[in-house]
Amino acid sequence: WEKLSHIFVKGAEYDSRECQPHPRQLEGSWVDLTDRINKLLDDTKKNQLVWLHGIAGVGKSAVAFNVA
Repeated sequence: WEKLSHIFVKGAEYDSRECQPHPRQLEGSWVDLTDRINKLLDDTKKNQLVWLHGIAGVGKSAVAFNVA
């Protein structure tokens, strides 16, 4: 663990200053997706986990920060 604890990606730590400001969606983009995610998370009868996946640069982080 000690060796691994010295190896990290700069800016990848939780709440890192290098990641500020958080990525944001452009106004009006991904509306259908964020609405769908919010509906899934609001339904208490279903699991509360959403897995965003895709290639780099498609906006996963921006969607996640917008929903959060």
